[in-house]
Formats: sequence, structure tokens, C-alpha cells
Amino acid sequence: MPTALTKFTPYSRPDAAISALDARAIGYQAPLVITTPNMDWVPELHNDDIEELTARADGRFGAADCFQWPQMYCKEFEYSVCIPRKDTSSIDLQFAWFTPTTADFAIQPGTAFAVGTLHSHIVDGIDNLLTIARKRVQPWQANRAGKKDIVTNMLASLKHDINVLRRHPLTYRDIIIFVAQVQRSFLDIIAFMDYVEIVQPRLTSGWSSWGPLEGNSRWMGCFTTDSKICDIYLNAGVPVWLVRAEVYISPQMNIIKPVVLTFPDDLTKNVYCEGNIARPFPLLYRGPGGFNRHFHTRRAYTGTFAVNPGAPLPSTLPQNPASGKAPSQGQKNKKARKITSSQLMKPKDSKIADAQPNRDKWEDLRRPENPEAIGFWTSAFQKANKDKNRVKKGLVDQGYRFPEPALLITPSSPERKKLFVANWLAARPLWISRVDHNPPERFPSPQLWRDFLNSSPSGEPSTIASSSSAGPTAAATRKQAATHIFGEDLRDAQGTTWAIGENVQWRNMTISIISLCDPPSRLMRLILWEFIFPEEGGFVMWSSSLPDDDSGLWGRRIIDAFPYVDNFRKLLSCWEDSPPRLNAPLDASAFDATTYFQVMQQACDFYVQCFFDHFGRPPIVPHRFPA
Repeated sequence: MPTALTKFTPYSRPDAAISALDARAIGYQAPLVITTPNMDWVPELHNDDIEELTARADGRFGAADCFQWPQMYCKEFEYSVCIPRKDTSSIDLQFAWFTPTTADFAIQPGTAFAVGTLHSHIVDGIDNLLTIARKRVQPWQANRAGKKDIVTNMLASLKHDINVLRRHPLTYRDIIIFVAQVQRSFLDIIAFMDYVEIVQPRLTSGWSSWGPLEGNSRWMGCFTTDSKICDIYLNAGVPVWLVRAEVYISPQMNIIKPVVLTFPDDLTKNVYCEGNIARPFPLLYRGPGGFNRHFHTRRAYTGTFAVNPGAPLPSTLPQNPASGKAPSQGQKNKKARKITSSQLMKPKDSKIADAQPNRDKWEDLRRPENPEAIGFWTSAFQKANKDKNRVKKGLVDQGYRFPEPALLITPSSPERKKLFVANWLAARPLWISRVDHNPPERFPSPQLWRDFLNSSPSGEPSTIASSSSAGPTAAATRKQAATHIFGEDLRDAQGTTWAIGENVQWRNMTISIISLCDPPSRLMRLILWEFIFPEEGGFVMWSSSLPDDDSGLWGRRIIDAFPYVDNFRKLLSCWEDSPPRLNAPLDASAFDATTYFQVMQQACDFYVQCFFDHFGRPPIVPHRFPA
């Protein structure tokens, strides 16, 4: 195969100066010639129509990744030429290219679900990137006197993704790509700041220098087919490579050094694997470089939680995803019984499932473990028009994002109560992760949730059901509900509950599984309260401590509740047929108890009726924080 070494020889005109059309280095990538006026090497060009943008085993995009390899110039993302290069960056940026391994991953203790977090010292190192970015941005933003800029959104994305890594349960597969996403956000900020503070001043008409600047080897640079762009970046000190067909290469072109192309051999190319099973990330874009590739490279990853394979994946995790090599499989996969979703959703014997037949869901469950009801919702439930003809079928998924809270407190036997509560607490971190990032296309039915809560890793019928008509086949069906909901993130395990240890973690508490046979009433009220009252911080606060009292909409002081009431009103005002009272803005200075009660009652009435009209059932609504 011909190279620049065989096709070109050094040549110098009488004026030996290197212009944008000359070659400090020249490479050949048939049928194209690539020259650079300000660098000593020529990278391989990846600009084919069939080039795929998909995350590799290390969460990055290989040679199609502008954060790893030079790309074609793009006006909309012109600042990307200043992305820092890994091999020339200082030690304080080491976490900008860090790739986690399983040694950095701590699985949530006491659960059969492969979900966890990075070790805290790793997250602290990654969090330092946010500190560096803020220090770099703040002086520049201070001089802009509040003008809008894209870097504000970049910082917000970086902060959010680091928060996810610190506080959010994730599968190891998603840890890999969320770390890479944090790094891309950080490098984007640094590139933007270098461009506006260093490069842009050199592009102004008033800029002059003693001649073309050396290409800054710390920057990524770009390819271009436009000689004008090449000339601009030559004078600004930005690494640039001009791509031309061989026919346009002048025999009078100054050539200092023909070179062999530099290939991205150190970049990960393999897909992500677990055991010997490939689990590739989704394809984001296929095509040449330019705007689309830059845009999709920065697209926020949301996970692949909606896809469940036909059988569980191996329990072994890859030891080093960055290598792209799949480790040997520690054990053979267990062949799962194939039970269709329709089978899983068939009604079961109510005697076995503790299904509370005929329970009126419009009435609040009267149990000591149930948190105190809130009057606004009780009134709204009573006033709702429950005519089934109102239900607009087919518009929304009528499944349940979470199990009905009543399922945890209505089982008649202590053993079954322990089973239901332990299984939920074990599955909770993983399920919250799915709901928060990328909800499945269809949420589980009440029966599917009941089957899961009533299942065990061993697939054996529990002692309390062994004497009933629910034999091993029913037990296996219940276990298959866990596979249907959680899929490949279910680890091989044995035991009577999915909390495979003696304890399970919840909200910084360690709870003994055996104690769940007769749990304290307040503990159950707190667990149910969390079900039905997510915090204002969102599910990302899954591991934080509990509050001390009611807050938000139900705060003790009217003035403290105002911003929450107003936001609730604004949300509902966007819905079809919202009442006029909810469309009128609220005035904080005139917000008193009367206004609070008027707005909240109409808001709760409207919310409950809308929910019924779309889902055909009452919503699960907030309750008082347990005293």
C-alpha cells in the first residue's frame, strides 16, 4: 500500500515559508492527501459514510469521538478544536480520562441486583473536575454582566452527571458510560474557554503576529477541506490538517517531511461485554464527520433499561472494560424458562397472593403502618367522577411505575410480609435508577409487581405457600416475574428473598431481614411515605437521610409552601381543561391561608380527575410525613 514516504519527497521553493497550502508534514490516505502547515504528524482521517458513532467498552466513541481524535471542522462546534489531548495534559486532569474497572465499583450490599456506585474517593476525584471547570469559567462569566452563554448549561450538565455518580444506584455498564459523559462535559467546557479566551482574539482583524504560530500540541485540532479555514487556524496556532484529492497537490508545494499516518491504535474499539456476552451500547449516528457527529457525541446517555433479554446474563462482571477483552466466563448461564409477558400477567389465586380482593382503592387503607392521609386528597377522591366511560384508553401506559404501597402492609402472615418488604428494599435502588433515567416502554402490571414481591431467588415456593395449590410451577412463574422486570441486571443468587444477606440498606439505615416479619410501625410508615412522596430533589436523592418533618406543598408555614404551590399550579395550568383558578398567577405578597386552600383544593381535585380519566384508577398520592 502506497504511503507518503513513497509518493512524496521533501521539496522547498526559493521562499521556504510554509503557508496553509504547504506541508510541514504530508500523509497519504488513498485516494486523499492530508497536509498540515503547523504539526509534525498526520492522523488517520475517519470520515466515511459508514462510520458508526456508538459507545465502546470504555464508554467512549473510538476514533469517531471528537474528545479522543481530530474530526472534520464544524462551524457550529468550532471550539472543539481546543479539546485537550490526553497525552499532553497535566496531572490535575487525570480523571478527565479515567476509566473505571470492577475494582472501583461497589455493589449495593445485601441484594441480588447488580447495582451500585463508584467508591467515594473515585467520585471525589471526578468531582474535582467540576471545581476546575468552575474556576476556569467564573472570571469570564463575571465580565459578561449576566449575558447568556452555552457554558452555563455545560456546567449544569456536568454537575448533574457527577451528582448521579455520587448518589444514584447504577449498573456497572451504566457507570462506565456515565463517567465518560462527565468527562466529555468537562473537556467541552475547557475547550470552549480556550477558544473564546485564546483563539477568538487571534481571529479578529486587529490581531497580528510575527508570522504563523506553532500548532498548540495540547489541542485536538481538526481536519478541513477548506484552505481558508486552514489558513485561519495556521495563524491562530490551532492544529489543522488540510484534506485534498491527489490531483490538487501542486508540484511546487513546499514539503518538509512526508510521514506515515498516525493511527488511533490506543483507542478502545471493542464493544462492551459481560462474561462472553456482548452488550453493545445503542447506535447514535452513522455517517461522515461534521455537525451530526459532533451533536450526537454530546447527546446525553439515558441507559438501555427498557431492553430485557430472554434470559439472565452471567453474574460475572468484566474485569477491565477499557481493554475491550471479555474475561473468561466463570460459570455457564442458567437457561431461563421462557414465560411470556401475557402468562406473567394472568390473574393468580387471590388466596395465595394476598391480593386484597374487593379492596376499594378510592378509600385510604386503614392500617397503623399507613402514613396519615392529607385532607385535600381525601376530598378529591370523594368528589371524583368515577364513570368508566370517561377513561381515555390507549393514550398512556396504564402500568405501575412502583408497586402499590398497600402490597407491603396487607400480607396476612409475618413471613409473607417479610418477603414482600425485603424484596422491595433489595430491588429499590435498581428500579429507581431505571425510572429516573430511562423508563421502560411499558411499566409492570399490579399482578407482575405482586409476583415479583412474592418471589425468591431459589424459585422455591415459600413455606407459607407450600401447603397450598401454588406448587413449584407457580413459584417459578413468580421468579420469572423478577427476570421480566429486571432482566440482565439480576444476579445469580440463592435464598428466600432477593435481599441475599442478613441485612438490607435503606436510607443510610441497616435493616435486619428477620425483623421485617414484625417491623416497627414507624419504619413501615417511612418506607410507604417514600413510595408516595418523592422529594423535591428527585430520585437522585435515593440514599439521603430522611427529612425531619413535612415540607414542600405540605410545609407547616404558608409562606414556605408558596413556591411549591405556584409550581404545582403552573404544571397543571398546562393540562387540557385546567380550571381558571389554576391559570391565574399567584402573588407571593398576597399569598395567605385562604389562597392556599383554594388553590390546593382545586389543584388536587383536577389532578385526581385527570389521572382517573387517563388511567382508570385513583392515583397514589402524598401522605403526611410520619411523626
